[in-house]
This record gives sequence, structure tokens and C-alpha cells, in this order.
Amino acid sequence: MKVRLMTTLLILAWIVPALLYGGFLLHALIAFIIICGGLELLSLTDQKSMWPRGLRVIAMIFVFILIYVQNYTHIAQRSALAMGILSMSMLFYLSIPIFTDRFHIKDSFLCITYIAFFYFIGSGFLDIFKANKLYVWILFFASYACDTGAYFTGMLIGKHKLNTRISPKKTVEGAIGGWAFGFLFSFGFAYLFVDTLPMWAIWMSALLLPIAGQIGDLAFSAIKRCYGIKDFSNLLPGHGGVLDRLDSLIFTMICFHFIMILMAVM
Repeated sequence: MKVRLMTTLLILAWIVPALLYGGFLLHALIAFIIICGGLELLSLTDQKSMWPRGLRVIAMIFVFILIYVQNYTHIAQRSALAMGILSMSMLFYLSIPIFTDRFHIKDSFLCITYIAFFYFIGSGFLDIFKANKLYVWILFFASYACDTGAYFTGMLIGKHKLNTRISPKKTVEGAIGGWAFGFLFSFGFAYLFVDTLPMWAIWMSALLLPIAGQIGDLAFSAIKRCYGIKDFSNLLPGHGGVLDRLDSLIFTMICFHFIMILMAVM
């Protein structure tokens, strides 16, 4: 417990200033997630010790280039250029198994998934942060208030299993309690402190984000169960890996980014 608490405090000591002030701390945080989360995801293969040297690094370079093009250039067709780069990365990794038996086609799809997934995560997060820094706190309240509420509700009154195939310890009561906590905290924060969200977006965010977070938690649990691992890594003592801490937040971010798109077109 002490180790977990110390890790939490160290994480907060980096994340809170990064979200408050942006700049170098924020970019370093995003780079840390892309690199460390990428190493965790790209290690989910039997071929990891046999891959030709540099393929993981190249995948990460693709992600950084895509995020830079999408968020830091003023090219008129930057989205089209980003899609072109993403397409070329797909062709590159799908071609490698033709020339070596040390890299299988399933490894190609793993690399493509990493590039596309982390590109959308990084670009989506920057879109949200640049629109309003307070939006990011809505995501945190929806995700982690939900996690905390689900834990304590499940511990106190949990009786009915939610999904024994993926996560045997989670209960229906815990999921409902987690959603209620996530709803109350995210709605309360958005209503009191965020004046750039229309009321329908506040309601939609508070209703959907805690659900998205729990689906993300279960989805990443399914990945771990598929590969027979407990945690993605032991990088964060007491917490597991980067992906273990971001599973629910990733899904809430994707959901909120879609709500932002709806706000732009309505």
C-alpha cells in the first residue's frame, strides 16, 4: 500500500503541473505515454525477442510524426497528409513479413494498431487540451471517481458478478456505483467550473463518460487475459504499467472527443 501511495503521489506531482501549465511538462508526459505504453503494447507478441532491430522505434517515430503533422503544422490539408502517412506506415509493416521470417503478419497488425491507436489518443488529447484545459479534468473525474466508486461499492454491497470471463472480481453493483460516482463528480465539476460546454454536452458527458471508462477497463482486461498477463508491465510500482493506469481514461477521452466533434458540427 505504501509503495502504491508513493507512486500515486509521484504521478500526480508530474500530471497536475503538466495539465495546469502545459508546455514542456505536457509534451514530456505525452511522449512518456507514447514510448512506455508503446513498449507495453508492442511486447504482446511471441516474436518480441526476434524482431529485426529498430521496428519498435520506427513505429514510435511514425506516431510522433503523425501527432506533429496533425497538431503543430499549418498545412491546409494536414488531416489528409496525416492519413497518407498512416497509410504508408500500414504498407511498411505489412510488407516486412515478405522479407523476413522474424516478423510475422500478426506482428504487422500489432504495430499498425499501436501507430493508429496512439496517434488518435495523442491528437485527441491535444485537441481537448487546446480547446479548454478544464475539459481534461472532466475526463479525470469521470474515470477515476468511477473507478473509486466502483471499488468501494463493489466491496460493500457487490454480489452479482459483472463478467466472470474477463474480470471475475467486478460486480454489477460496483459498476452501477462507479457510474453514479463518475456522473456526480464529472457533472458537478463541469456545471460549476466549465462555462464553454452547452448543457446538453454536460449531460451527455456525465452520462456517457463513466460508462466508456468502465468499458475501457474491461477491454484492456480482456487484452491481458488473452495474453495471460496480470499487468502490462511493472513500470509503476503498485499500479502495473502505463496502460493499466490509462485504460479507462483512454476510452473516456475518445468518447469526449466525439462529443467535441458534435459540438463543432451542431
